[in-house]
Formats: sequence, structure tokens, C-alpha cells
Amino acid sequence: MVAARAESPLTYTVVLVAALIAVAHAAIFVRMADADPLVTAAYRMLIASAVLLPLAAVTARQEIRRLNKREWKLIGGAAVFLALHFATWIASLDFTSIANSVVLVTLTPVWLALWAVVALRQPPGLRTWLAVGLALAGSVVMGWGSARVGMESLLGDGLALVGGILFVGFLLLAEAARRTIGIVAFVTLVYTGAAILLWAVVFALGLPLVGLSLETYLAFIGLGLVSQIIGHTGFNWAVRAISPMVLALLFLTEPLLSTALGWFYFGEGFARETAIGGVLILAAIYLGVRASGGRVMEQTG
Repeated sequence: MVAARAESPLTYTVVLVAALIAVAHAAIFVRMADADPLVTAAYRMLIASAVLLPLAAVTARQEIRRLNKREWKLIGGAAVFLALHFATWIASLDFTSIANSVVLVTLTPVWLALWAVVALRQPPGLRTWLAVGLALAGSVVMGWGSARVGMESLLGDGLALVGGILFVGFLLLAEAARRTIGIVAFVTLVYTGAAILLWAVVFALGLPLVGLSLETYLAFIGLGLVSQIIGHTGFNWAVRAISPMVLALLFLTEPLLSTALGWFYFGEGFARETAIGGVLILAAIYLGVRASGGRVMEQTG
């Protein structure tokens, strides 16, 4: 059981802003990596796991030993959902445009709202539905200019759609697990489990793992250390106190921030669609936070 500790709103703000910027860097690192998407995902999780395992051995060994069967099931399920999310979403980029993929994989708020209606029988309030609608509209507008259609694109679109649904499963399991499991133990075990699954797929497919360029390996390191350890771990830390719906809405800023980073690093311009879609997404986040009451539970860790 994790010891209760109250955190200030400022702490959550700093962690989430850092996490968002770190996750947005993934687009930069993926651009650098000249490798199969599944290999990129496998290295990303391997590097994150390699860094966290020694830390967990020192700080979370006793906690891991005390985990009960329910907690192990939550961890195992989260690892499977995370690995499948990365596998399907990254694979989608081989068949469809980045715009199509981003629009579909970021439908997470829609699936969360439907989950609340169908499984929990707790329909979201009007403000939450408005937030979901604005988020969907913002994502569509941002991807509209470079969207493409076709039979091959349909396969990629389907993979991205499944990737978004799988991420909902991960978020829900992570929220349940983090009520009793500390952040170091949780992310170490989940990232390691996801890495094992991804590497099993990579080996089974016989994908090339060595002989890649130095820039590609540096991109793998950036994905593992920045986007995964700082980015995703920041969200995993916050999910114990911030509603999954709010976190899902925050993830929608990734393409907007990635565009800003493209301007910062490469001098790329902002498309009009990006600006309009970004405004809609920011409005959706504001409504989502207001609808959740800025839910922050007393126990965090």
C-alpha cells in the first residue's frame, strides 16, 4: 500500500507540463529514427526498463515482493495494453498519414466517455460531452489538411483506431493499480513487461536490430529517457489523482506541441488548421478540467 501524501496543484502542473513536452518530443525522435516502427517501440521500452530496474531494485524491492494477485493482474494487463497500443499505433504510420493516425489514436476521450456510459452506467455530464466534442473537432481540424484516403490508408486508420482504444484500457488499469502501487514499482514492472512483449514480436518477425545509424540509436535513447521515463511516467504518476478523462484530453496537445517543437528545432511553420484545432483542444481541456472539478485525490504517490 502506498503511503498517503498530499501534493500541491503546482506540483501537478509542473509534472504534467514537463510530461507533455517530453511526450511531444517523440515526434522529433521518431523522425530521427531510421528503423522499423516496432523496433523503435521495442528499443524505447527496453531503454526505459533498463534505467528503471536498478532504481526499483533499491527503492521498491520490498513493495514488489508484497504485491498481491490482484495487483499483479493489473500490472500484467497494463503491460499488455501498453505494448499493443505502441505496436498498433506505430504500425499504423506505415499505412496511413500521420494526420489520419493522430486524429484516430487521440479519440481516447470518446472511448472513455462511452466506457462510462456502457460499463459504469455513469453518463458524463454535459460539460464533459462538450469537452469530448471539442476535442474531437480539434483533432479532425488539425489533421484535415494532410489527411488521405484509400484502401491502404484504411488499414492504417484501423490500426490507429485500435491503438487509441487500447490506450484507454491502459489508462483505466493504470488508475486502478496506482491506488495501491507506488510509481517506481508500477512503471518499472509495466515498462519491463511491455518491453518483453514487444521484443518477442520483433524477434518473431526477424526485424533488423543492429547495424542502424548512430542517429537512430540516439533517437531510441531520446524516446526511452525523455518521452517514456519523463513523459509517460509523469502521466502514470498523475493518474492516481487526475481523472483519466482529463489526462486523455491533455494528451491531445501532443500534436500541437510537436508542431511547436518542429518550429523551434527545424524552423517549420504552423498550418492554419493546427492553430484552429489547437484552440479547440485547449478549450476542450479547460471544459474537461472544470467538469471533473479538477479532481485530485488525497492520496498520491
